[in-house]
Amino acid sequence: MIDGLLAIGVLAWGMLLGLMYFGGLWLTVRRLTDVKHQAIWVLGSLAIRNVLAVIGFFPVVKQGWQYALICLAGVITVRFILVRRILPVPR
Repeated sequence: MIDGLLAIGVLAWGMLLGLMYFGGLWLTVRRLTDVKHQAIWVLGSLAIRNVLAVIGFFPVVKQGWQYALICLAGVITVRFILVRRILPVPR
């Protein structure tokens, strides 16, 4: 059985993880032209973002697969929001 208050907290946690992950990706891409070693920058960012995401998902997964799906829904929601805000509007 899913507890409603816990589910809302897990959704918010997923949104925070998504903001960290995709926000970090956006910052990485924006800085790519300024750094000397782009491959190291991209791989380092990827490693840090993935490690933080796994660490953030771990306590949620321990609660059950339902909560992991709710957390993932939060991550995906933030992805859609950031894509809408970052991409230019077609004219």
